[in-house]
Amino acid sequence: MDLTIVGCGYVGLALAERLQPRRPQLKLTLTTTNSERLEQLDPLADRVEVCDATNPMQLLAALRQSSSAVFCLGPKGDRQVDANGYRHTFVDSFRCLTSLLPQLRELRQIVYTGSCSIYGDAEGDWVDEQTPPAPSRGHGDVLLESEHLLSGISDRRVCILRLGALYGPGRDLDRRLRGLAGLERPGNGATYSNWLHVADAAGALEAALNAEWAGLVNVVNDEPIQLRDLVGRSLQRQGLAPVRWLGQDEPGSGGRRIRNTRLKQLGYQLQHPRLDQSGVLATSQVP
Repeated sequence: MDLTIVGCGYVGLALAERLQPRRPQLKLTLTTTNSERLEQLDPLADRVEVCDATNPMQLLAALRQSSSAVFCLGPKGDRQVDANGYRHTFVDSFRCLTSLLPQLRELRQIVYTGSCSIYGDAEGDWVDEQTPPAPSRGHGDVLLESEHLLSGISDRRVCILRLGALYGPGRDLDRRLRGLAGLERPGNGATYSNWLHVADAAGALEAALNAEWAGLVNVVNDEPIQLRDLVGRSLQRQGLAPVRWLGQDEPGSGGRRIRNTRLKQLGYQLQHPRLDQSGVLATSQVP
């Protein structure tokens, strides 16, 4: 297999590290938008390219030798970007990809790390891959449009992994939540979120490549958790004062409980089926 990982942020880097035992049989290309990361990534791959996936020449160069590609895209920088920034990162990248496909005859498999936020708020109900998406306006609309662009590719094998909120090394839940100790917070903390250890994100990606998965797959752990339980556990294990919840949550803030049944039917066994002693809040928008 000749594989390109487009975007080596948190998940892309975890996948690249996971694949190291398969080299040199696996020919691996990594891309980054930051030239300062070339030295860090170089030992992990046969080729490392600076690539903005919206740039046709750069994306073509990154994919020209590959039979498979994983897209782990994310906006540049650590700050939350507006919907236009999301559109440039995701929609413009996949429009660029689709325009290049006639020149990429060897590229047979495309895997994309999407987001469970595509489901929107389900008032705490269970959802699965058959549930119609109901994303929030703005960022969610962009992610859904990105999925539609990829799903419209008919002559390649396309798999979209909808990931939960990521946690793991370098993304510590306790550090993030300790500032809430002893505070009053609006609502009752009943909103559900769905989590995924970065090792399982990388593991599911490798499984998708190996078994040539196609279609939509929810990649979350077995434990949808309400915010009050998430915060309460963290503060308790740190020996800190609990949060005082002030009342009822607003309508449309129940979150969703996401089923991972298809992930298991495809044969993937979670390494971290429940939240462990360390975690992270991946974004301000919790899947």
